[in-house]
Amino acid sequence: MNQIKLVDVINQLLKSKTAFVAFRQPQNDEPQLFAGGEFSCLDSLDIVPEHGFVFHPFDADNEKIRFLKPQQISTGWELQFDFSTLSSQQNKVFQAIVAPYVGSKTEYIRQAASLISKLRSGHLKKVVLSRLIVYELGEVVDWGRKFEQLCQKYPTAFVYVLSDGQGLFWAGATPETLISVNNQRAYTMALAGTQAAKLNPEEKYFWQSKEREEQQYVTDYIAGILVDLGVKKLTISETTTHLAGKLAHLVNHIDFELPAQFSALSLAQKFHPTPAICGFPKEKAFELILEKEQHKRSFYSGFLGIIQENKTADFYVNLRCVQVVGNQLYSYVGGGLTADSNPEKEWAETVLKSQTMLSLFIK
Repeated sequence: MNQIKLVDVINQLLKSKTAFVAFRQPQNDEPQLFAGGEFSCLDSLDIVPEHGFVFHPFDADNEKIRFLKPQQISTGWELQFDFSTLSSQQNKVFQAIVAPYVGSKTEYIRQAASLISKLRSGHLKKVVLSRLIVYELGEVVDWGRKFEQLCQKYPTAFVYVLSDGQGLFWAGATPETLISVNNQRAYTMALAGTQAAKLNPEEKYFWQSKEREEQQYVTDYIAGILVDLGVKKLTISETTTHLAGKLAHLVNHIDFELPAQFSALSLAQKFHPTPAICGFPKEKAFELILEKEQHKRSFYSGFLGIIQENKTADFYVNLRCVQVVGNQLYSYVGGGLTADSNPEKEWAETVLKSQTMLSLFIK
């Protein structure tokens, strides 16, 4: 077999409508490619094959979990790749892809004001409101090259391009780890608060009380779950500033020993959805999101990543992502509302977050 560039393989897989996911882990130079087979539709993650890629929606009660057990796994930017071993299998439980609803700024401001009013009345402490931005793709997109550009621009992010060959197409560069497990040693992060990254790397960041409060909700929530599960050796770092491209966030790094009776998948499902992408208390915030948001989040703010024998896994929250339907590209963005939030400022924050992906298309 001849050497072939990963960027060319991605484009050929898209052309042949073969299921695949290309991804690159944070702080890693080598991308991986899972190709061939089908993205099976699962009702739950109770039973999954030994090795594959999980694509979990925000609301698993209303959208199927997807799982790819690939026919071929490759690593690197230059591959020994054999297309003849791949089959374009059709998903046995086909779900038609519908273009999501895109609301106006007026609708967003009204929704945000209504939620902030509930927050001020003490019904809950935080809720995340999301929206969509639509962009028309005027020509055939070189997604292999876009993947390469994302990897170059966002070295600390989990970067991916995914297609089931039947219309499901997503791509993203997320800064947030949901959980990483290797031989019972586990890691997660509490990530919240957003501002534009400083042009001068020596310049200090100032975080308002609203952002620090939002961050503390997320940290307390994750720590609370781990303590309730009986985790003994739990280490939480000090709160620091985490840079992700042109954005800065507050972060706490959390290391712990995973109890033997829990799997990486079961813990991921306990964490999801975290206050960072849902709110707090979680149940009330989740209900409000389903009630107020006129679009379905689909796989935005769900989680995705690889699993091997349920003992080694790396899952990430699906943020800074886009969905492609036909020739329309939909950017999903959101922000955490608290009692001190200002709707116009929250709108501006979503515009800032959308640049992670849209900057590849809009110059």
